Amino acid sequence: MTIAQFERDLFCLQTAGFVVLPGFVSEDQLAALLPPLTAFEAEVEHYAKTAGKVNFTHGWPLLTTRCAYCVSEELQALAMSQRVQAMAQTYLGGAVIRDCLLQTNMPDPRSQARGLGGRLSYHRDTLWKDGPILPSYLHAFILLTDLTAENGATFVVPGSHRLREPGYYFKHTEAGVREEGINYLVYDQAYFPSAVQILAPRGSLVFLDPMAIHSQGINVTAQRRTLVNITFRAASIVGNPPLLNARKLALEAARVPLRPDFLALLEDRAELPAHFGPLGTAPEVQPESTGQPVWERVVV
Repeated sequence: MTIAQFERDLFCLQTAGFVVLPGFVSEDQLAALLPPLTAFEAEVEHYAKTAGKVNFTHGWPLLTTRCAYCVSEELQALAMSQRVQAMAQTYLGGAVIRDCLLQTNMPDPRSQARGLGGRLSYHRDTLWKDGPILPSYLHAFILLTDLTAENGATFVVPGSHRLREPGYYFKHTEAGVREEGINYLVYDQAYFPSAVQILAPRGSLVFLDPMAIHSQGINVTAQRRTLVNITFRAASIVGNPPLLNARKLALEAARVPLRPDFLALLEDRAELPAHFGPLGTAPEVQPESTGQPVWERVVV
């Protein structure tokens, strides 16, 4: 009996909560992908410094640039590729694209001082509802730089997307500590002793169930570590936390042509805002950002 590689990839995601697929994007594709994305990241940074706060961001040292599909046809094509869509639609039993964002683990001397063995911001991306645990969200990372131990590669606790830990949710029952240079509660790395770091070369595709306990690593280098995160939710659920009306924002603010199949998959809840940084409707109608990560706001 011949088993397709896709079935093994899916098995790894279902059991471990992540899977690493090297060689997804070629150097030529990266060369086409990088210029508009890095330019947009710089534009949003400038907007944040000169025009006011940018909503739906993560906390330092993560730099978040949402709605990257508005500036890159190549990114839309990758999001709609057979490999990405087959995994997302199969794993989630039907999937909606919530966003395509750049996530950069920024260099900071304070991170260097924390060191590779420093505390980590373990978290899940949201809370489970009561009842059985079913796949609800999926991240598809396209690595624009290598993921290394030194530049802050993601840590994950394998299998934790399938079980509630003792004292769930751990961030409610045992608060972490604050440290200089990171806007997150942090825990000793050994708090979850089975945690592993996802190491992979640039151009890789990494699927991660964000309900697995995970954390960005500590970037002790002087370089940025950047990836694209194509975020999915199951079509059968309402996304939590609520983010953007991505379809409306795309229709209003995209700077490149939109693929009809990509547009049809974008989140389109009418009650959600359609603005991010320099894109979309007037910023004054948007709620002010707290500047804290979503998973920190629920800590009691």
